[in-house]
Amino acid sequence: MHFHFSTVVWGPWHTGVFLDVNLPSLLASDNLAAFAAHHRVTYRIFTSRRDASSIMASPVFQRARELVPFELIEHPVEDTDNPIGMHHFLWHRSIMQAQQAGAMILFVPPDVAWSNGSFRHLSDLALQGKKAIFITYVRVVSETCIPELRRRHLSQDGTVIDAPPRQLVELALQYIHPLALTYMRDSPNFPIHPELILWRVPGEGFLMRVLVREMFAYDPGLFDLNQQALLAHAPDPDDVHYVTDSDDVFALSFAPLAKDIEWYERPQRLDVLEIGSWWLRYDSPANDLAARRYFYIHSAPRTARDWRRLELESDALMRRIKGTREILRLLSAIGQKDLLHAKEVVVFALAETKLASMIGRIGPVTLLIPQNDAMWHWLNGAGEEMLNLTPSRKLIDLILDHVVVGRIPLEAGKNAILRTARDGERSLTWQNNTPLVDGAVLQPPALPVAHDWTYVTDVWALTTDQVLGPSRGARRRQ
Repeated sequence: MHFHFSTVVWGPWHTGVFLDVNLPSLLASDNLAAFAAHHRVTYRIFTSRRDASSIMASPVFQRARELVPFELIEHPVEDTDNPIGMHHFLWHRSIMQAQQAGAMILFVPPDVAWSNGSFRHLSDLALQGKKAIFITYVRVVSETCIPELRRRHLSQDGTVIDAPPRQLVELALQYIHPLALTYMRDSPNFPIHPELILWRVPGEGFLMRVLVREMFAYDPGLFDLNQQALLAHAPDPDDVHYVTDSDDVFALSFAPLAKDIEWYERPQRLDVLEIGSWWLRYDSPANDLAARRYFYIHSAPRTARDWRRLELESDALMRRIKGTREILRLLSAIGQKDLLHAKEVVVFALAETKLASMIGRIGPVTLLIPQNDAMWHWLNGAGEEMLNLTPSRKLIDLILDHVVVGRIPLEAGKNAILRTARDGERSLTWQNNTPLVDGAVLQPPALPVAHDWTYVTDVWALTTDQVLGPSRGARRRQ
């Protein structure tokens, strides 16, 4: 296959890391050379004129260009006051060039070091037909980790860093960045950008769960990206691969000690509501593919029992976060003012109960949403007691009893039995041309809530003039 490698690098710090650790780690025997043995590689480096001269004069670069052809593309990057925007502009340019050439694009950050064997594994994945490959990084402190990495693994001629994956993980555990540590499940300073969550396995490493993963290598002719540079459409799972074991691919991501300190300077615990809301801002149909996987970062053989315990613990948390996200998604799509009180009760249940853990993938369903007058009457009666119960199992059941599986067939005069999310039953009947569910008047038409989202199945909403009681035969939740 034809690959375009793309690196955007400028400035003394990034250029120094690129030449001191990134390129030397790519020169390890089972990295760039092993990849180029099976694929055609065009390596483009976008940089400033000054830094291009430094790169071309480097012995490491001279050795690398013997393996694959490089193109140094000068761009006035140093004049920008928006480096992130400049990166995205040049990444987009790389994507367009790869697409025009019929090539896959592979982004190589300049500030990482690769374990030996990483690119041989990536090459094998491409040979297996994978069209999109995702990886993860662990951030480490550049001031201390880079000298130690070079001391331990740099060749005598100063051009090759040969670090086996588990030894590189050992460095990650020893020199882990404060930002990375704040992603721990029990962190007292959980970050404002919660794209991942970590659990420590003493003596062995970290279990990682990922909510959002940006593109690493993919075929731009097959996949479109959204404004956040994430996949815009649901991919064929057979085309996509997530590297989940550090033994296969591992990379250290270097950053100065104080980098992004504003992400975690405010004390706060992991908050499921905040994460669910953040996740919607970085929405992608590929997010759930990443979120269901376990990522193993380990410096020693994994003790199955210890890792399995944390896998199950992480599963429970991910269910809550995904359920919260989907409920928030629906609430944001229901804009009618006469449903405000119903939305408030659902938000209360989301914050105070385990409602989110009961929600799987939403749809196809129809939501029966009581109007404000009905909710006000309920809140001043049975609702007051129910909202004060601890735990509020009855409130969860009440909400799920207002979720009907599938779309309600509103054909005048045609009765039907409806099944609720609690596996209970409700009766659809007609009074003249007015539909009723268990005696409550429905207000057609059914409003589409989520049918236009390509990665969410149909969700509809109907308003009612009553708060419904329990559905018949519904399962009791423990």
